[in-house]
Amino acid sequence: MKSVIEIVCFTVLPGTTEADLVTATQRSQTFVATLAGFQYRSLSYHLDSQTWTDVIYWDSMDSAKQACEQFKAHPDCQAFMALIDPKTINIEHQEIKMSALAEKYQ
Repeated sequence: MKSVIEIVCFTVLPGTTEADLVTATQRSQTFVATLAGFQYRSLSYHLDSQTWTDVIYWDSMDSAKQACEQFKAHPDCQAFMALIDPKTINIEHQEIKMSALAEKYQ
């Protein structure tokens, strides 16, 4: 079983603020954290292209794909989905081939 990264890039609908999106993402995280295979999630913003990237690490491709389908239908995720321009959503699932954590020096 190989770990998988789910990369979701998108733009938000006009009038959506950063605070709106972060709040909705945090609400959806309540559900995401309960899903089998969930490891880690982050949300980032690219200023030049005005695109957002939601990155989620999963234990397996099966976990990632099942979670993706469940996410769309769950009530805790509806506020998040309502802020996104659906025409701009791009979802990729990729197998992790190497990973490392930063070493902390004191």
